[in-house]
Amino acid sequence: MRIRSARTLVFTREGGEVVAHNYLANSTFSCSHDLLAFLSMVDDWTDFEDVTRLLPLSSREELESTIKGLLDVHALTEEGAALADAEEDFRAAWKWGVPAALFHLSVQDKTYLTLEQSEAQQEAKLSDCPPPPLYRRNEDEKAIELPSALNGNDLLQLMARRRTVRQAKSRKISLTQLSDCLFAGLGITGQTSNCVGSLPLSMTPSGGARNPYEAYVYARSVEDLDAGFYHYSAFDHTLGRLDTEELPKPSDLMGGQSWADEMPCIILLCAEFERTMWKYDDANAYRVVLIEAGHIGQNVMLAATRHGLSACPSAALSHTRINECVGARGGLTHSPIYALTLATP
Repeated sequence: MRIRSARTLVFTREGGEVVAHNYLANSTFSCSHDLLAFLSMVDDWTDFEDVTRLLPLSSREELESTIKGLLDVHALTEEGAALADAEEDFRAAWKWGVPAALFHLSVQDKTYLTLEQSEAQQEAKLSDCPPPPLYRRNEDEKAIELPSALNGNDLLQLMARRRTVRQAKSRKISLTQLSDCLFAGLGITGQTSNCVGSLPLSMTPSGGARNPYEAYVYARSVEDLDAGFYHYSAFDHTLGRLDTEELPKPSDLMGGQSWADEMPCIILLCAEFERTMWKYDDANAYRVVLIEAGHIGQNVMLAATRHGLSACPSAALSHTRINECVGARGGLTHSPIYALTLATP
C-alpha cells in the first residue's frame, strides 16, 4: 500500500484548534500540529514500510490503525483508490482555483431541513433578534412617483401573476406546455460568430455566449411521453429518451422535499462548466454560470404562468442521484444547479 496526503485539503482555525476540510471528498476533521507535520512527510506516494521508518516510536499496529482512520476521513489518499483518481481528474479539469472549487464541491448532496424544521428554526431565531426588513421605502417627500406599471402592459401583468405553488392537481402536463417552457428557457434562436467560430443565440443572456446549460426532463405525467428521463436538445428543439432503469421519487432528486412527489414533471438544469472555463480563466466566471440558471429559470416560470401552470424552482438538489439518472459524469465540471417542477396548481 502506498499513501500520500490528500491534494484537496484546506485548513482553518476554529475554537483554538486547526480544522481540515477535504473539499473534494466533503470531509471535515480536527487536525493536530503532529498530524500537520505527518501530512507534510507524506506529500508524495509513500510505502507503508517507509512510514514506519519516518515514525520509529510508533508500533506497526498503531500506525496501521492511524492510517486507516486518516484514510476514512480523507486526510490521506491511497494509491489506486477512487479518491486518488478523483484528485487527478480534478487537477486536470478544474480551472478556477481553490476558492471556487471549495464552494462548488462543498454544497453537493447536502442534507436539507424539512418545512417543519425550518419553521422551528426561524421561530427560535425570532427570540434572539428580529429578521431584517425585506425592502426599503423611500420616505423622502421628494421621492418621484412613477407611472403605474401594470396598466395596459400584458408582459408585466403576466409577470405579476407568477406564483410558486407547491400543491399540484392530478392533471397531466401537455407536450405543448412542456415544449414552450423548455424553449422559453433554453431555445436557440439564431447564430452569431466571433474569432473562434459559430456561437448560439438563445432566449437568455449567456456569458461569452458559452451556453453552459443542458436541460433534462423527468416526465412522470406528460401527455404523449412515456414516464422517464429525457434530454432536451435546445439546438434541435427535441427530446431524447435516456436509458434510465429506475424512476425515483422526485423527492429523492430534490433533497427530500416531499411536496415534489406530487409533481407531474421536473426540468433539471445541469451546468457543463468546461464550456465557460474554456474562455474564461477568471474564477468570477463561476458566478456568471450560476446567475445564468436564474435567467433560464425565470423564463421557464413565465412560460408556465402563461399556460396556467406553476413552475416551482428549487436549488435543494441531490446532486449525485440526479447525475446517476441523467448519465452526467459527476460534480467536477458537470453538475445539477437548479430544478423547476411543472404542475397545474
